[in-house]
Amino acid sequence: MKKAAKSLIGVTGSTGYLGGALVSALRAQSLNVVEFRRSPPDAESGALVRQLDLARPIESTSFEGLSCLVHAAWDLVETDRRRAWTVNVEGSKRLLESALAGGVERVIFVSSMSAYFGTKQDYGLMKLAVERAVLEAHQVVVRPGLVYGTQSGGMALTLEKLARLPIIPVFRGAHQFTLHVDDFLAAVSTLVSLKEVPSGVIGLANETPTAFRELMLALAAAAHRSPMTVEVPWRPLLGLLRTAEKIGVPLPVRSDSLLGLVRPASSVPGRELATELGLTFRPFTLAVDSEV
Repeated sequence: MKKAAKSLIGVTGSTGYLGGALVSALRAQSLNVVEFRRSPPDAESGALVRQLDLARPIESTSFEGLSCLVHAAWDLVETDRRRAWTVNVEGSKRLLESALAGGVERVIFVSSMSAYFGTKQDYGLMKLAVERAVLEAHQVVVRPGLVYGTQSGGMALTLEKLARLPIIPVFRGAHQFTLHVDDFLAAVSTLVSLKEVPSGVIGLANETPTAFRELMLALAAAAHRSPMTVEVPWRPLLGLLRTAEKIGVPLPVRSDSLLGLVRPASSVPGRELATELGLTFRPFTLAVDSEV
C-alpha cells in the first residue's frame, strides 16, 4: 500500500483522548492535519477542521486532499446495543467506503486489544466487525493495549480513580497488555509517514502482560496511596452491574468494561509486523508508573 504525494492527514475523534493527542503529535512534526469532529468547525479556531458524524451520511468530498486517515472516533456514550452498533459499526463502514472513494490511500483504524476472536464483550465485537471491513479493503488495523501516561484517559483514567480507594477489588487471572501513550503516538506517526504499510492487524502493546493486581498497585503507588487489595469473584459482580444498568443506576464502570478487564486477549497480535516496521513498546514497571 503506497502513500500518495498529498499533504493532508485526517484524524477522526480529534476531541477524544487518543485522537486529540495524535493531532497534537502530528502537528508537532509539522504535518498538515485535518481534524474531523461531530460539531461544526469554528471559523475562529485557525485549525483545519471538518465536520463528520458517524450517525449521519458521510460524503466522499469530506476527504478531499487527504492521503491518510486515522479513524479513532467511537461513540462510547450510547448504551443501547443496537444503536451503538448502528452508529459505530455501520457508521465506520460508511466512513471507510467514503474515504476510499474520496481518494484516501491509507486508512488506519484504531481498534482495541478487546477485539479478538472469542471475545464476549460488546465493545470488542463491534471493533472486530469494523476490523473485518478495514482488512477486506486492504487497509491497516491497530489494536492499542491499555493506554496510560502522564494524562491518562479512557479505561486507564477509570482505573486510576479506583486505585485511590482504600480497598481495591482485584480479579484472579486478570491481566492487561499495556501501552504508554508516547509509544502509541510514535507508532501511529510511523504508520502515517511510511511509504508502504502492509494491510494487517498490528497490536500496539508490550508483549508481556501485567497482572491486574500489579497494575492497580502501581497506579496506587503513583498516586502516593497504599491500599489493600481484595480478590473479588467477577461473575457475581458482573451480574450486579448488569442489574444496576437495567434499572438506571449510574455506575463508575460498565458491565461490558468489566468483561473486558477480566477476559482480556491472550497475546498481542502482529508482533512480527510491528518489529519489521520498527515499532517498540516499553514494559509497564513501577519506575514507568511514576509518570502516570
